Amino acid sequence: MFILVHNFIIMDIMNLQIHIKRLECNIIKYILTLTFNKSKNKMSGIEEIESSSDNGHLIENLYPGYNYSISLTPKTNKGPMMSSPIYSFTPLITKNDVSIKDIIAITDDDKIKIFWKLKNVYQQDTIVNEPFTYVVKFKLQRILSCSLENLKNDWTSVIISNRTNYEIFDVIPNAQYCIQVQIANDNINIQQETQICALTQSSKPKIEPVFDLKHPINVTNSSVFIQWKIDPENCSKLNGFLSTFYIELKDKENNILQVNETKKNYIYINDLKSNNYYELKVFIKTHIGYNPEHFLFKNFTTKTRYLTPVDDLVVYKKSLKYRLVGLRWYYIEDTSLDGFIISMNEDTFGNENKVSVITPTKCPAWPKYYCYIYRDLSPTNNFTFNIKPKSLDYPEGGPVSSISFNINDEMPDPPTELKITDIGNTFISLQWDIPWIFNGILKMFIINVEEISYENLSVFSPVQTTEYPIYKEEPSYNYTLENLNPGSTYSIAVISVSKSLWYSLPSRIVTTTLLDTK
Repeated sequence: MFILVHNFIIMDIMNLQIHIKRLECNIIKYILTLTFNKSKNKMSGIEEIESSSDNGHLIENLYPGYNYSISLTPKTNKGPMMSSPIYSFTPLITKNDVSIKDIIAITDDDKIKIFWKLKNVYQQDTIVNEPFTYVVKFKLQRILSCSLENLKNDWTSVIISNRTNYEIFDVIPNAQYCIQVQIANDNINIQQETQICALTQSSKPKIEPVFDLKHPINVTNSSVFIQWKIDPENCSKLNGFLSTFYIELKDKENNILQVNETKKNYIYINDLKSNNYYELKVFIKTHIGYNPEHFLFKNFTTKTRYLTPVDDLVVYKKSLKYRLVGLRWYYIEDTSLDGFIISMNEDTFGNENKVSVITPTKCPAWPKYYCYIYRDLSPTNNFTFNIKPKSLDYPEGGPVSSISFNINDEMPDPPTELKITDIGNTFISLQWDIPWIFNGILKMFIINVEEISYENLSVFSPVQTTEYPIYKEEPSYNYTLENLNPGSTYSIAVISVSKSLWYSLPSRIVTTTLLDTK
């Protein structure tokens, strides 16, 4: 028999079953014939070993894991005797007799599958299938979506037994992982072939752009400017190499969708409709494509058209005694208008403008116009009034309109649009519009009536002058002349009078009462 110990064998010659007649022959030595598979093509190697020991023989430097066969042939002084039976054996293989071979990494979605083989260190082309315990180490080396620089990461170690494969889950797409496999408790330095690096598969991005706060969004009545950036803290979620930005702009009012792509990190569109509602989506597009579930979203409404200056700015009334001025102006109908920015500059002492914002208030006497009254003005100064419209879109206001004036009373304008609204044989109903400019504070109207021709001279009677007091400013006024003569022709004059007793030129009309048919 023999005793197998790692890479050597002890032959027990005494127990080999060889029938020897010791009285007839004297054994002078033993021939040990050792046969082993020498290579992958199974060519055999044969070695003959001489031993003079009757008790046993130590054979060293055997290859662990190799298949050997051995036989014993005694040799006497008369020649060789019959050989013993052939014994086969395999020296035991340990972790120090093998090394890792052919590490393979296959990436699949969000995982890396690792496979490897064992080779016999004494014969490089021999694959070993013995069970061992392994240490698999891996670390994230580079995130290619972020940078080509190597990361400073620690190794993650996993111990597995009796298999030559492993899977790393939840890996980052478009990244490089380094992987090492070694036999557990092996103090031998890791060889180069035991470490590989693998690139994970790319996928659609799972990140959206963020607003660049250093460049605020700017919306006008016809354009929009928006700038964005990729958050560097989340660049690993790009999952690929940045290609372009895919942009969708939807006109919500008309349900029109525009698409665009740009390599720039901003967009400027200058052909939008004013006062219109839009939705903007910005997607990150890599060499794989873009993810419709991740986008920067912004809805906005373009501003109204640019504000225009006010028209027909005039001082329609003023009073030195009451130290006030009334201003009137026209502005187009605009639903976006939310006020006027006004200021008054007193020229004499160079006082700073007193700027204020007033709500749009229509004039009681001119419904299509706006009015405002300044009070407590200096009686000696000249003034400059400035006004500009404002809106929510243009809170700083539009173009400025100005007018300069003093508050000295002057002659008012005459009433306008004097006309007959009804006439009979003894009455005439009148209507006239308020004067365009008061140049003071309107106090009353004076109505002068003169009978310039008559049907019956015997019934001639003069008409007294009428004072028509003004209690409030209205677009028009009405008055009926009574007790007139039938068939008479009258010249009627209406005069504006201010509180400082300035009289206007008259507005005149001539008409004839109806004849009495009785």
